Amino acid sequence: MITAGIITVNDKGYKEEDDYRGRIIKRYLENRGYQILKYKILKSNQVDLENEMKYMSDKLKVNLILTTGGIACRPTDIVPEATKNVIMKEVSGIAEGIRYYNLQMSKNVMLSRGVSGIRGETLIVNLPENPKYLISSLDFALETIEYGVEMVINKIKDCVI
Repeated sequence: MITAGIITVNDKGYKEEDDYRGRIIKRYLENRGYQILKYKILKSNQVDLENEMKYMSDKLKVNLILTTGGIACRPTDIVPEATKNVIMKEVSGIAEGIRYYNLQMSKNVMLSRGVSGIRGETLIVNLPENPKYLISSLDFALETIEYGVEMVINKIKDCVI
């Protein structure tokens, strides 16, 4: 069973019952047998976001952290910077694949700055905030993300890429 943490970044400071994006991810993962160890909604504050990702990775030992929101070009969009400060290895192919896939629906996806990477035994992936792109990203990338989690936690010793 894969364990996960979910972080929604939103300047409006939604409560969990109002956070449709986080609930989409939560429902999506639970329907696939994931155990959600923590679900957090944060305002756009880089230090708080970095601390939460470190907590989920280092203390809770989740296998996967998915973030939603804060990856565009607005002044308050700090999720990629926070993620880069937390990860130890970048896994750029996940973010590139998600962007490429969603680019088929809108050219504005070129403005997405999401990143992906590894901290310890945790894979961290930034997802879009728009529900349409969020769901399509999960549909497109989750199988590969799961394979990546297995590699990170060393269940796959020999892989061919």
